[in-house]
Amino acid sequence: MPKVTHNNNKNNNNNESSRKRKALTAAQKNEICLKKMSNPLLKQKELAHEYDVSEGMISDIIKAKERWLSVDLNSHQAGLKRERKLPFITIEEALALWVENAIQAGLEISDGILKIKALEFAFLCNEENFKGSTGWIDNFKKRHNLKQYSIHGEAASAPLQDLEIMRENLREILKDYDPKDIFNCDETGLYWKTRPTRTISNGPVAGRKQSKDRVTILVTCNATGTEKMKPLFIHKYENPRVLRGINKNTLPVNYYWNSKSWMQVSIWNDYLKKLDAQMRVLGRNILLLIDNAPTHALHENTHLTNVKIEFLPPNTTAHLQPCDQGIINSLKVILLFYHL
Repeated sequence: MPKVTHNNNKNNNNNESSRKRKALTAAQKNEICLKKMSNPLLKQKELAHEYDVSEGMISDIIKAKERWLSVDLNSHQAGLKRERKLPFITIEEALALWVENAIQAGLEISDGILKIKALEFAFLCNEENFKGSTGWIDNFKKRHNLKQYSIHGEAASAPLQDLEIMRENLREILKDYDPKDIFNCDETGLYWKTRPTRTISNGPVAGRKQSKDRVTILVTCNATGTEKMKPLFIHKYENPRVLRGINKNTLPVNYYWNSKSWMQVSIWNDYLKKLDAQMRVLGRNILLLIDNAPTHALHENTHLTNVKIEFLPPNTTAHLQPCDQGIINSLKVILLFYHL
């Protein structure tokens, strides 16, 4: 008999030990807290038996109930059994807040935009080791329950019924400025190697794969058309072959570069500072109309004295943006004509 008792005690100790080692997901911990809240008379011993863990673990979970009740059950984190220490937590929190605001504003977000924003936050936080890898972006989306969705319907289309009111509001803002001091700028992608899709021939012509080489151009002009500022030009390379040995300050454009030849917040802010300095020298105060693209955000250290920024309402670029009323299209036609 004593021998049997010894074996039973040993088995009980093994069971208790296995219970202590068992891990629960964040969703299960959330569930335990909800059960305890809905039934205060429910004993911790009963919960421990139900989830096959120790009473001590149940006690710790209930003590931290505010933390577990705040878990998003649809998130990737809810399914994890062990909470991992996130690398670059400051960048994570900043990017998560930016995404939340961008979604509320109805902005389109892609992996590329997430990477650009993450790298910008890394720069601001002096995180030199952060690379913004594809793996980090994918894991960020999992942690925050972010997925790619197709855009359906017209929910994000221009509010045509409100356009006249928006125009009236814009007129109210513009009335304090001389038309020559009202400027608008907008950027566009130029696929400068794109070839025509139609041609004259005496028979069928085989097609060729179109080049994806592109640059970004930002144009700025005033309402009277009397001033066209030096364009901002973003190339893929810092020193392309055709510009080797050429001082970029002598070019008829403000030359920038990055691996995607896209607009970035850092480039935008540098351009604004140069424009502001130019107007300060001239003793002018101008109004600059721009769309509310994420890349048009202002850094905290960007203080403009002679340029006032006015953001156009969301989804109204095609209706209220002056540069979209044929100016950019005409520029592209001219540039491609001279290139061909």
